[in-house]
Amino acid sequence: MKRSRCGAWCLMLASGSALATSSGHTGELLFGLFWVVLAAALMGTVASRFGIPAVVGQVVAGLLIGPSVLKLVRPEEFFLTLAEIGAIFLLFMVGLETRLGELLRVGREALLVAVLGIALPLVLGFGFGFWQGQANVSALFVGTALVATSVGITAKVLQELGVLNDPFAQVILGAAVIDDILGLTLLAVVSGLGAGQDTTAAQVGLTLGLSVGFVALVLTVGIPLVRRGQARLQELSLSRAFNVALVVGLGLAALSTVAGLAPIIRAFLAGMVLAEVKDEVAFESTVHAIEAFLAPVFFVVVGLQVNLGALTQLPVVIAGLVLTVLAVAGKLLGGLLGARSLGRREATLVGLGMVPRGEVGLIVASLGLGAGLIGEPVYAEVLLMVLLTTVLAPLALRALLRRERLVQQAP
Repeated sequence: MKRSRCGAWCLMLASGSALATSSGHTGELLFGLFWVVLAAALMGTVASRFGIPAVVGQVVAGLLIGPSVLKLVRPEEFFLTLAEIGAIFLLFMVGLETRLGELLRVGREALLVAVLGIALPLVLGFGFGFWQGQANVSALFVGTALVATSVGITAKVLQELGVLNDPFAQVILGAAVIDDILGLTLLAVVSGLGAGQDTTAAQVGLTLGLSVGFVALVLTVGIPLVRRGQARLQELSLSRAFNVALVVGLGLAALSTVAGLAPIIRAFLAGMVLAEVKDEVAFESTVHAIEAFLAPVFFVVVGLQVNLGALTQLPVVIAGLVLTVLAVAGKLLGGLLGARSLGRREATLVGLGMVPRGEVGLIVASLGLGAGLIGEPVYAEVLLMVLLTTVLAPLALRALLRRERLVQQAP
């Protein structure tokens, strides 16, 4: 009898302890979310007041409240997941503002920008690593880190300025899709080489084929299906139409394990499919409301993941600055050459739009460090490059666009 009572009491105490621990962790996460949302709102507003893209202020907010400065929030799995969902909704919203016909009109330029924007940074990054005396695989991984592009950051700046439908913006978005396909294929190959695996041409071709095939399938099958169901969609209430949009967007994003594409690119494709009926079916405003909440979380978490403590050594800073120059030059030159048919101004904007590395660069760098492909010093150099391209490129893009607007408005 005593044993049973003791067992019951022990069970109750253990359950209460687990509940308290769970409750404490939940409270910590809620406080963390509070700081993330507050910092995003404050720094985004401050940045906008000074004519700086809100996304830059939000990335800086992440740096301030993160482990490197105030230590208010840690980049836990919860925030990383929430940030990824924010990026998905951001690109879904961008897709809703992009029609396939507009993208196809700049298909040639988008392909050239993507290919050159991968080849040039890859060569420059490999050369930099080779000059530093790194092993071939390590140098190749540095080149792969330079290939990465965070289209989410550029897309938000273009969305803020209301230029998503301009030809140069369509080239950036089209190039981002191709860049994702080729870049992730390259990452898979380099990671395989680093792990000592035999990466065959057939495996590379399969990865590439799955990615290209999925994009083609979504656009060639999805758009006709949505057009056929347009009449039924128009009969739905706002909430039900939104549910349909949500299922399509998240459903395609969730298929990332099948074809190797990043979820944000799939969300962009889903948005493009639904863009064909957005004028007849009113769900864009509700999607925008969710995106307006979650997208800033994504940019703050980008800042949270940056470890400023790794950038305390002068040789690392100098090497990181050199790597940043190469990273900017590779993408900018790729845009200037690939989109030169649009004119020098638009081609420059395209190049700048492909410069930010953001969360994609952080992920690539973390993979390289975790797999032992690069050491701590090289990781810190790549980290500085990611931080500078993420913050400076949107500033340059906005400044150039605003200057062009002033010139056009001048009498």
